[in-house]
This record gives sequence, structure tokens and C-alpha cells, in this order.
Amino acid sequence: MRKGVLVLLAIALMLSCVAHAEGREIALETRVMKWGQMPVRFTVSGQALPEGVTPEDFAITGQAAGWEDQSLHPFSCAVEAVEAVEGGWALEPALFPEKFFYVRQMEVTCAAHPELDFTLEDVGTITTETADEFAWVEEQESRMKARVFIPESDGPLPVVLVFHGYGDPENLLSYRTAVAWAEPDQQAARPCIVVAPVIDSAYYGSEIARSRIYVGIMDYIDSLVESGDADPSRLYVMGNSFGGMASFEIAEQHPGRFAAILALCPALNYSRGGTAQLATLTDIPVTIAQAEGDETIPSDVGKRAAEALIAAGNANVTLKLYADEEMNAAGAVKGFEQTYSFHHVELAVMEDATYAEWLFSQHL
Repeated sequence: MRKGVLVLLAIALMLSCVAHAEGREIALETRVMKWGQMPVRFTVSGQALPEGVTPEDFAITGQAAGWEDQSLHPFSCAVEAVEAVEGGWALEPALFPEKFFYVRQMEVTCAAHPELDFTLEDVGTITTETADEFAWVEEQESRMKARVFIPESDGPLPVVLVFHGYGDPENLLSYRTAVAWAEPDQQAARPCIVVAPVIDSAYYGSEIARSRIYVGIMDYIDSLVESGDADPSRLYVMGNSFGGMASFEIAEQHPGRFAAILALCPALNYSRGGTAQLATLTDIPVTIAQAEGDETIPSDVGKRAAEALIAAGNANVTLKLYADEEMNAAGAVKGFEQTYSFHHVELAVMEDATYAEWLFSQHL
């Protein structure tokens, strides 16, 4: 009899937990940090947090894909904090080991209270600070697609054109090269329009397709100038890796339009013209930043680009080469297979305000 009562109680408790779980609403807040999109807070509404629950009771596990790689690998993450909030409870992960948009499976489990468990599929809402404020712009003829941020500020404003790297169409979530310019502190100091093209890998690898997309981008920027939103004397272009290459190419193909180039580890060895066309960029200020130990684009590529610009008569060229110790301090790890390898010089650059100060001091 006693055993039967215990079984019934267990079943009742299980059904209660299931019913409670079904009434929950789970929202996730993410933020684009220097390493990319990271989850910062899960909020669970419609479920109370039992007393005595601690962060150590929780575990976060799952599987994630990677750059240009859809095969899955496991990950795990500790929990930094858990607390009761009005109408429910909230959980904050420790530093996440993956860019969140690569996560394909995830479970949050609580050993002491399984009724608190949830999976990625249970998350109903995902928001990303600042990135969600970008709008989509698309033009079919040139295949130009872009995410664009236009602040509520009196124009005409500077424009920062930001090219992503090859295989990184999640250009607002992969790193901060675009999002950083739209963040509130940056906008308060340097209000600007941010144009972040999204280029499919098949098009990025074609010089003809790239050139066509550049025309579409410039047509869109011209529309911003004509509407009075953009300042034609303060158009800036930047990018990392293939985006650094694209920054040089669009400036070469549209001479006299840009006030400055900020190229991060530019992949000019993938451009047919390479450094040959740099001789046309004699009047535009250029800063090249690259890790000395870059495993993907040899630092000699950046060095030769700077030398070609100077040899052509450009007197406003800066080359910054980061030593291994500086890259380690920025959060990078030596090795091509590393998620944050030395190729990711943006880890250092986008945290250094002197680059923004330099860029916004330039004008035609």
C-alpha cells in the first residue's frame, strides 16, 4: 500500500512538472562580444525557482557546427548565476565556448530539480542587442544584400562600410566589426550610418560578381547621399580578411569616393590584381592591421601592400603588426584550427578606440 502511494505521488509530481514546463515561456538575450554572438541571459517565465538552487546545480551541454563546417562537435558551459525574478527565474551562462549561431543542439539541465531543464527548442524568443536594430536592404540586379543601421540623428552622417570575411555571411554575429559602430556608446561619440554587405561565398570568390556587388553598394550609398542622410566627404570602408581585400578593391574601382581604408589582415593574395592596383590609391589614408603570426593570410601580404602604397606615393599609410603576445592578450590562440586564431586581428582592433578616432578624423 505504502509503495503504491509513493508511486502515485511520483507520477503526480512528474505530471505537475510537465504541466508546469508546458506553461513556461523562455527568452534568450544574446550580445555580440569580441568573440562573436554569445548568450548572456535566459529568462524563464511562468515557473518558480525552488529555494536553495545554485549555479553549480546547472550544466549546459550541446553540439555546435563551425566556420564552413557543418559537422558537429560537443561543448559544455558552466553557469555563472541563477536568480528568481518577477514571474519566473533567470540564468546567466559563464563565457560561452561557441559563437551562439553555430549551436545546433543544447540542453540546460539541473540535477537537483529536473523540472527546470530545457532545450534550445524550448527557447521561444532570441534577441541580440544592437544587431536587431539593423535593417535588411537588397537589390536584385547587382545581387547586393546588406544589413544597414541608420540612427535617429540629424544628417548628413559619416558612413562606415564594413565587409565581412569569406564564409561569414552572419556578418553581425561573427564578430564586432559591424555591430561595434552601431553600439550606443560609439553612436554617442561618433554617430554614423553602418552598411554591412552580406556576400555569399560563391559570389565572394568571383572577381566579376564582387565588382557587380560593389556597384550595387555604391548605388545604395549614393541614395543615402541624395536623401541627405550620408555625408559624401566621410565615407569609410573597412573589413577583415576577404573583407580587407574587398575594401581595397571597391576603393580602387570607385576612386575618390572614400576618405579612408581600414584593412584587417587583407586577403590580397586572393585578388587577381593583388597589390598591382594599389598604385592608384595615392591620396587615401590607409591603415593595415595584421598579426605577425597570422596562420591564414601571411603577414607578408599586409607588409607588401603597405610597401606598394608607399612606393606609389601614398604618404598616409600605417602598418600595425601585432606580436604573438599581443594577440594572446587580445584572446587569440596560435593555430589555424583554433576558433580564435591569430588571423582574428579584429579581437585586438575593435577593442582599441584609437582606430575609430583615426578613421573618423579623415575626410575628403
